[in-house]
Amino acid sequence: MLTVAGVVAIAAVVNAVMPALSRTNGSMVMSSDVVNDRISSQIEIIHATGVDSATSADAWIKNVGASRIAPIDRTDVFFGPEDSFQRIPYGGPGCTAPCWDYELENATEWEPTATVHIIIYPASPVAAGTTYFVKVVAPNGITDAKFFSL
Repeated sequence: MLTVAGVVAIAAVVNAVMPALSRTNGSMVMSSDVVNDRISSQIEIIHATGVDSATSADAWIKNVGASRIAPIDRTDVFFGPEDSFQRIPYGGPGCTAPCWDYELENATEWEPTATVHIIIYPASPVAAGTTYFVKVVAPNGITDAKFFSL
């Protein structure tokens, strides 16, 4: 009788622990994938510019990492004079300022070696003699920032 009770207790413990171990394993695999994506991702703002009194500014960002970055419209863009920049929301084609849109320069996706041209439409026109700050944060958290003057 004691042996039967011991076997039943062991079976109950195994049935309770195994699903928890399985869920933990799935979480660890998912966390590992996220970390691997961040390690193999990297972006670089290769150029940023604007024209005095223009209603837009431009930045070219290259994927210099080893993995594809998607979705591009989930990227965060911060822009403005160095002392008062703000987050600029994605707006797509024909958006109302402040907003930004993008064009892929040499690919159909933001894959390694591809460059994205971001067109930023700030709330007020850009001005010569002003130092601007642009920061791009990819959906997976990888960032790059640049100061530039007109």
